[in-house]
Amino acid sequence: PPPRLPRLLRWLRLSRRSRPAVGGGGLPRGIPPPLPLAMPPPGSSLRFFHIIKTGGESLELHLAAHPHPPLDYSHCRRAATGSGWRRNLSTSAGAACAAAAASVSGVLCAANCECCASDVRVGGGFNGLLIRSPRAHLLSLFSHCHTAHTRNTWSRVAADLPQYAAEVVLRATEHACGSYCGTSFDGNWSAALAEALAARPRAEALSVLPLHNTQAHALSCSTAGGSLGQHFRVLGGAGGGADALEPPLEPALSRLHAFEWVGLTDLLEPSVCLLHYQANGSLPASCDCRAAAPLAMPRFNHGVERRDHEALPAHLQAALDEHTAVDAQLF
Repeated sequence: PPPRLPRLLRWLRLSRRSRPAVGGGGLPRGIPPPLPLAMPPPGSSLRFFHIIKTGGESLELHLAAHPHPPLDYSHCRRAATGSGWRRNLSTSAGAACAAAAASVSGVLCAANCECCASDVRVGGGFNGLLIRSPRAHLLSLFSHCHTAHTRNTWSRVAADLPQYAAEVVLRATEHACGSYCGTSFDGNWSAALAEALAARPRAEALSVLPLHNTQAHALSCSTAGGSLGQHFRVLGGAGGGADALEPPLEPALSRLHAFEWVGLTDLLEPSVCLLHYQANGSLPASCDCRAAAPLAMPRFNHGVERRDHEALPAHLQAALDEHTAVDAQLF
């Protein structure tokens, strides 16, 4: 039955108090206070740090058409020529494997800024990166590895010759190191994923693109500390391993918090709108959700079929979570 009138009036007053109030053009009450927002000087370049499989090429293509802020990769080229690479050649693995790994990492660091975060973070500048939800990130990495090994077609090769050339070099590096990205060559994607997630990590000195906490590794590795970049884990060799399949969380978080702009691949358009606001103090018209042509970022799939982790059976989802436990805390 409806409450009596005095009780009803009291309920309405309490209900009104509990609802967010908006007045005078302000924000609703009860939301958290704003976080400090880095606003670099006008005209500042974005020193972008690219974690693999997070959508960095989409960002690069967008900023090429909207050159504010301009991208600056000079810090990556400096990192790629650092002494850490040369020092690590003699301690991480066999000569052929270590030389191939250092060469691949150096080129990818210089060209795409796929480096270790501690090698490229420049104090006092405007530094940024993208991170991605862990399950989606692992599936994207595995699917690219699986496609490169099992499903190369002439149309895929012709669509992106530089990418195919890079994959050929990486496969040669895998052969030299005896370690393979994705670990399974089963032509069936689902069976290959299950095999890769069930495989126990081998006690190899250097592992090529293991499916464990890739984003935390990118943020915590350091060539000065004995690493050979994002794409490899130095797990053994002379002096022990510099990397781990489960990197420590605190160094990765500390480096993440040092970036002035952090975007989410899963919320790419809002993240890029935030980037424009930080860099320019204003928003492009396309960042208005009511715009006739709202912002739509380009998407690259590298000839790889997109997969949805929510469509996987529960035991494979649990295995994804086991492989990304540190990345999940980071995200």
